[in-house]
Amino acid sequence: MFDLHSYSDTYLSGMHDWMSHNGEWPWLQTIIVTPASGNRAAMLSDITGKTTPLLDFFDKQLIPTIDQKYRTNGFKIMSGFRMNGSIVLSALINKPDMFNAYIAISPELKDDYAGILSTASSKLAKLDKKSRFLLFSHGTNVKEAHQMKAYDQLHSIFKKHSTKKLDWHYKHFENNYFMSLPLLSVITGIEKLFNDIHNGLAPDSKVSQKGIDAIIKHYKYLSDHKYGFAVSPKNSINALGFHLLSSSTQAGMKVFKDMIKMFPKDAYSHHNLASAYEKQGDFENAVKHQRDAVKLADNMLGWHKKRHYKFLEDYLSKSGGSSSE
Repeated sequence: MFDLHSYSDTYLSGMHDWMSHNGEWPWLQTIIVTPASGNRAAMLSDITGKTTPLLDFFDKQLIPTIDQKYRTNGFKIMSGFRMNGSIVLSALINKPDMFNAYIAISPELKDDYAGILSTASSKLAKLDKKSRFLLFSHGTNVKEAHQMKAYDQLHSIFKKHSTKKLDWHYKHFENNYFMSLPLLSVITGIEKLFNDIHNGLAPDSKVSQKGIDAIIKHYKYLSDHKYGFAVSPKNSINALGFHLLSSSTQAGMKVFKDMIKMFPKDAYSHHNLASAYEKQGDFENAVKHQRDAVKLADNMLGWHKKRHYKFLEDYLSKSGGSSSE
């Protein structure tokens, strides 16, 4: 994740640490890149927008160097506040292949700063079919009063000229303080950006209603085209299983049994089958499969270990058995 403000590391690193320490939920493990205090790279920015020397430096020197030094996976996020937010927008419309996700917070737009308002319409319409994410946010305060009309203009441009592959979002933080906006915006952006990973598909969605194969195909698309790294379909398949269980025991149970075939070493796949048996009143099989889940959870975080063991105790109490059997 790139941010041009040297002080942004203080809140980005802290928020990332907090939001990722509990199993990377909701923020996946991320390398935070900010300039050192006093670094003059930002002076490369052309406020007319006619050239992009700063973005060229990112593209040709900075990003390749980072990729060589760190174990990156190719997915890149850029965030920026005020003038740095304008650079984020400039990256989207002028160098759209450089980043995958953009968080532009209170970008400077007045007097066509960086040529954003004068060129965004035509450049957005020309974006290719690559999946991209954008959060454009701002507040209502004395620091932004000079460009509220410009914000409305940019919002209108996104509504009229964005392609379907640009997953863009707009957020007006009208009741928050100006200096709170970067933190609120990054949290909002990260939650929306990785929502497909954490929440999954609703069981009554068009994709899920087509079955397991369609769900797997959907997540292959997310893995190959949106994120560039593997995204698991497990949550969505499990949701479909429980949804089907309410109307067809056979169809629901088949989903959970198929899950174990696909993910034999996944504790939650075994737990979900156990839970399905428990819902049918088959406590013997519920205990059997939850024991498997407990064994597989041995390599998971303590919270998950305790959770699976509590499930086992619950099923045992209903079956009349004991955890030592």
